[in-house]
Amino acid sequence: MTGIDLSRRSLLPLAVGFWATTSASASPPTQPRAPWWKNSVFYEIYPRSFQDGNSDGIGDFIGMKDRLEYLAELGVDAIWVAACFDSPNVDNGYDVRDYRKIMPDFGTMEDFDAFLARAKQLGIRVILDMVFNHTSDQHRWFIESRSSRNNRYRDFYHWHDGKNSAPPTNWQTQFGGSAWTLDEKTGQYYLHSFEAQQPDLNWENPEVRAELYAILKFWANKGVDGFRFDAITFIAKPEKLYNLTPEEIPARKTFADHADRLSFYLKDMYEHVFKNTDLYSVGENWGVSRDEYARITDSRNKELSSGFRFDFQVKDNVDAWRKGTFHLSDLRAFNRDNSFDDHPGTWPVVWLEDHDYSRSVSRYGSQRPEYRDRSAKLLATMMLSLRGTPFIYQGQEIGMTNFPFKSIDQFDDVFAHNEWRLQVESGHIPSQEMLVNLAATTRDNTRTPMQWNDGPNAGFSVVKPWMLVNPNFRTLNCSAESSDPRSVLSFYKTMIRTRKQFPVLIHGTYKDVSPDDSQIYAYIREDSTNRVLIVLNFSDDEKTLPLPEGKTVKRIIASNMDRTQIQGSAIRMQPWESIVVMI
Repeated sequence: MTGIDLSRRSLLPLAVGFWATTSASASPPTQPRAPWWKNSVFYEIYPRSFQDGNSDGIGDFIGMKDRLEYLAELGVDAIWVAACFDSPNVDNGYDVRDYRKIMPDFGTMEDFDAFLARAKQLGIRVILDMVFNHTSDQHRWFIESRSSRNNRYRDFYHWHDGKNSAPPTNWQTQFGGSAWTLDEKTGQYYLHSFEAQQPDLNWENPEVRAELYAILKFWANKGVDGFRFDAITFIAKPEKLYNLTPEEIPARKTFADHADRLSFYLKDMYEHVFKNTDLYSVGENWGVSRDEYARITDSRNKELSSGFRFDFQVKDNVDAWRKGTFHLSDLRAFNRDNSFDDHPGTWPVVWLEDHDYSRSVSRYGSQRPEYRDRSAKLLATMMLSLRGTPFIYQGQEIGMTNFPFKSIDQFDDVFAHNEWRLQVESGHIPSQEMLVNLAATTRDNTRTPMQWNDGPNAGFSVVKPWMLVNPNFRTLNCSAESSDPRSVLSFYKTMIRTRKQFPVLIHGTYKDVSPDDSQIYAYIREDSTNRVLIVLNFSDDEKTLPLPEGKTVKRIIASNMDRTQIQGSAIRMQPWESIVVMI
């Protein structure tokens, strides 16, 4: 393929521009229209666990297509489909064997095309997960690369000689253990930021970049609307090899370079693929500072459209597997930083769950059953009233919870099993202590099958699913919540509509008005037309928040307790109550 078909993406803006020019004398000038993804609400689908459509116990594109009406009713504008390309599944699809082939477990290219076409009919855009930091060791490029030192694909990956019969450096993978694996045949080590079966690509090689850009163009020509780039901040490696300090090794400090080379690669990708299109590019911006994130996602720099930050997501974990304590102050500080009011060209992502992190209601909500649903609605209120593009993860909209793991045998997550070997089998941590921590932090918590109804296997499949179903599906499922106007699902629908009805919730400035409160979180979103106050009670107790001096409530926009009025100069908040008001 030599180029991208831009007709679908570029001719419409040209036509709009023509009519705007010819009619300028008849109407006043308007503000430039925001890119589509700024005003959109996204929904992440983890294909393996969403819906089985061919009765083999594994989710697939047939099942995803059958559930698109559900997503249209929810009100989302776009879908992010997580890793779905052909893969040996060492890391559940994040080890790609063929970027132009659908994973057989998920169906055929024809199944994907039908899914995409139906999504378009319903007005839902689709972006795909691109794993461009590494490939599978079964990818054709790597098979060629490891065949000999003189193969033309050798430089597609990072190969180095060892030192004194040891790896070139002491770098560690994100899953634990050395980031280098010796290839016996050629006598050199190859680099991998994750599993040994996921060798890192050499982005410094222009042939590698050209191949990757051709893959993006292939899918863009099929009609997808953008890409989420997995581990994109890992692609730039240090110019020279070096060893980590003893203090950095246990923390698994990333050895990636987030400076000039990363920007060079992202700018190059923009120029070759995204320029003059409305394709969306969102990165998994792991390990970058706030300033680095602001640079990478500043629209003037032409690198990425936006990205996921992880500063808050790791705050309640002591380390990669050990559960810590959630503090509202951490969430407050992150949301303040993530508003990027001081960087108007930077656009953030707002998210609480994805396929790599535990369920938000189990992490941040009430641990008392009577407040579980209310706290799930509170989290929805917050997420859908912050500046940025919201990403809802499958099941989040019904308040799905963590799985009650009882033994290590119930885990599928390769990371969980690696940590079990490192910590328990080596005698460092007692098995029960490790199990409690892994149960709270494992990626499996968000990979259990979607809970559609109270029938066999939660309506996910008519046969035994690939992974255990959370036993609470009998009462916590989409069918039950769809018919309940007070359910978490119904509230998500309300908040999505509210966000679209009041653009101040998308584009307005952000100001924390309860900065020192450990249980009440209140902030104001404001633009030239509206001032909106959002109040969230993150506690099991009643709390009172005085209104800003001289202000009264003009209108209640949304409430997770169906409030109809507020009188006086203060708001009395019930446990885990959330409210959005115009002041």
